[in-house]
Amino acid sequence: VGPRAACGCPPDLGVLPAANRLRRAADFTETNRRGARATRGHVTAVVAVPQSGVAFPSSCPPQVGLVVGRRVGGSVVRHRVSRRLRAAAASVLVDLPAGCTVVLRAHPGADADASLARDAVAAIRGAAAVADRRSRS
Repeated sequence: VGPRAACGCPPDLGVLPAANRLRRAADFTETNRRGARATRGHVTAVVAVPQSGVAFPSSCPPQVGLVVGRRVGGSVVRHRVSRRLRAAAASVLVDLPAGCTVVLRAHPGADADASLARDAVAAIRGAAAVADRRSRS
């Protein structure tokens, strides 16, 4: 129930829900340490799926964190890139398993990349496929 709902506006479909946001530094570190990587264009995705034998309840949603450093651009540019990446990540949440963590890292030039969202989705799916294969072996 946010400001959009209060005014009767439809929900913004590009918003990453709070429950799906990765926030703690330890979670970022753990995902980067044990996750599978895939780079497409100006985006690198690192995906860590739950270890085999560890069952996550469906109430433990996949989580996504963003890393958009100063080399990407100024404050306005970084926030624009973050919004675009969040919207892209929100579109693939349903494809990710429960307990999965994703870190999206934007590289310099990401703001000028017209295919940033498409690259982010492809990177997430590619890294998730590699992580899934690793967890099964």
